[in-house]
Amino acid sequence: MIEDYSKDFGPFDGKVWLNCASEGAMPHVAAQAAQEAIGWKIKPFNLTHQRFREVPLQLKTTIGRLMNVDADDVILGNSATYGIHLLAHGLPVKTGDEIIVMQNDFPTDILPWLWLEKKGVNIRQLKPRGHILTAEEIEANITPQTKVVCLPHVHTFSGHIVDILAIGRLCRQRRIIFVVNFSQSLGTRPIDLAQLPVDAMTTAGFKWLLGPYGTGFCWMQPKLREQLQYHQAFWVNTLSQEEREREGPLSWQPSSETRRLDVFGTANFFNFRPLTVSIQYLLNIGLGKVHQHNDTLVEQLLSGLEKSGYDLISPRAKEKRSTLVVFSHPNKERNKGIHQELLAQGICLALWKGHLRASAHIYNTAVDIEKLISTLKKIG
Repeated sequence: MIEDYSKDFGPFDGKVWLNCASEGAMPHVAAQAAQEAIGWKIKPFNLTHQRFREVPLQLKTTIGRLMNVDADDVILGNSATYGIHLLAHGLPVKTGDEIIVMQNDFPTDILPWLWLEKKGVNIRQLKPRGHILTAEEIEANITPQTKVVCLPHVHTFSGHIVDILAIGRLCRQRRIIFVVNFSQSLGTRPIDLAQLPVDAMTTAGFKWLLGPYGTGFCWMQPKLREQLQYHQAFWVNTLSQEEREREGPLSWQPSSETRRLDVFGTANFFNFRPLTVSIQYLLNIGLGKVHQHNDTLVEQLLSGLEKSGYDLISPRAKEKRSTLVVFSHPNKERNKGIHQELLAQGICLALWKGHLRASAHIYNTAVDIEKLISTLKKIG
């Protein structure tokens, strides 16, 4: 029997939201924080200098706790794309260098790199033998020109988990930069970045972390961050208090401080304040308990799908599966109609690449899963 956290969310007006992999539901405590932030703008005398400083600092501190990294190394963004964009536009790569990505990965992990082809960089979109690339496939394709490998932790379109431990170790041995997108795993389970052979990570904040849309963050090893040849100048992130008070000409000086890479408008209190509270909500429950809750729902769904005659795209084994359950009717052509029928019944999940995808999180219950399974059986 799992604990019922649904009281902390909604109401969902009778609908079942099983699409956290696209958009997570915001808990009440975070919605209250958003309302408080709106109040600051309604009465702008409440937007004190202290709040402008504290909003990004509190978020970075909370993210540091979430991933077990130094808060000063956290870079605030507005999406998962932001972090990969910084790397794609800042790494000192040159003509002839190679970057390995996975074919049929989510576009976030591929598109930012493609502009480098104009510089003569080879962006190799490797097609995996299965749904995801393995360490063996990566090793077979590495050349002396390979500078970066960029992969997801969890594959959006299949729910398979990439073996980032084995691939990360391989990259360390070959001195290759390993970049991982954690958008479909961070917030579902404990992730100790300090123990992983990852050089840079990025994630969205509006999926499993339950924050508002338009949020995200990234992190990279300090030595890697210092390599970036990337210029952006937002006055809050660039100038010291003393420099802001000067009346003479301004000058730009390169800095190694992480905040120089933060997205513009870091005192984004409408978004960053509720994201902070959403992450704190998950931390207060405990990511271990969150994972246990979600995996219990996944097990219930997988068992129900097997009995209903649906084909499973996601892995069945407990140690290999994520919180994304991707499946299909034996006749794949029927999936689009099934998806529409489920929506008509108030059951919201995703249709990607012709397959159905259910993604339950902490606000879902066994009743939600049973409703999906029973409706699938009726549809046939």
